Amino acid sequence: MDPRIKTKKMKKRKQHLTRTLPPKTDERLPFLEHLYELRRRLFYVAAVLVAFSAVGYFIQQHLVNFLLKPSHGQQFIYTSPLGGLNFLFQICIYFGLLFSIPMIVYQLFKYMEPLTSHESKTMVFRYSVASGILAVLGGAFGYFMGLPVALGFLGHQFTTAQIKPLLTIQEYMSFVTIYLLGSALLFQLPLIILFINRIKPINPKTLLRFERYMLLVAFVAAAIMTPTTDIIDQLIFAVPIMVMYQVALVLVYLQNKQRRRHYSPEVLRLMEHDAKVQRQRLQFQQAGRRPAPTPVIKPVAKPVTTMAAQQKISDVLLPADDIRNRMRLSAV
Repeated sequence: MDPRIKTKKMKKRKQHLTRTLPPKTDERLPFLEHLYELRRRLFYVAAVLVAFSAVGYFIQQHLVNFLLKPSHGQQFIYTSPLGGLNFLFQICIYFGLLFSIPMIVYQLFKYMEPLTSHESKTMVFRYSVASGILAVLGGAFGYFMGLPVALGFLGHQFTTAQIKPLLTIQEYMSFVTIYLLGSALLFQLPLIILFINRIKPINPKTLLRFERYMLLVAFVAAAIMTPTTDIIDQLIFAVPIMVMYQVALVLVYLQNKQRRRHYSPEVLRLMEHDAKVQRQRLQFQQAGRRPAPTPVIKPVAKPVTTMAAQQKISDVLLPADDIRNRMRLSAV
């Protein structure tokens, strides 16, 4: 067939496709629309924050008793005329912020919804729910177990006949807030490891090798959170960290096992080859020898059987310069 006739047919086919396809509509919102939407969602968050803060004001006495309970009757002062009012205002704001976190997360996800797929939405929702549950468990553990031990040690360790602890209520509130926040963050360890495993798969054997270092980190964190010389008090805080690490190890194993079910046999073969090469390199490094270069295995592509399919692929992949050169040769 003449190449010129073939190019005319290709042009007609493209024109027909452009006529049948629906016109493209620009669904992107202007920049001002995004600002208006952001302002609207921030208004919802602020309204919920103010509402929960007002609720906290009406139950302020219960909140104060709840926060002062771990101090075991320790006396506190404030050093300015507005110190007590600032303390109550701080408690109400923290209460409103704590109960507004679900609304903040919801509005953030709704604002970012056009940029996410359905799979990422479900993943973010699951991670958010799990993170909230772990944060509540960590905060409860720090309040009932770690905070009384830390306050008892810090409040009665450095006292003499002339030195007595005289704390301000603002300093006590700051310490309690930071302590509970640190306890909640320490319980996020499984989610952090799972998130890293989703980005780059981790071998559970690697986590087992790093278990000794994690034990050291657990005792260092326990020494910081509960600064006492009693080993029992440090074990109270170190053991949950190690339990969270073991839970993360089991979840990583299950996640990798579920992920391998969706891989094709070709991908599994390549992964086994990579693991074999890594084991060989590790053995050579331990023996002090240099490993020989290994051949790169590429995925095997399925051959095209019919001539019509081969001609169709060559027509699609044929550059425009080759078409022009063939047209010149045919004209000569």
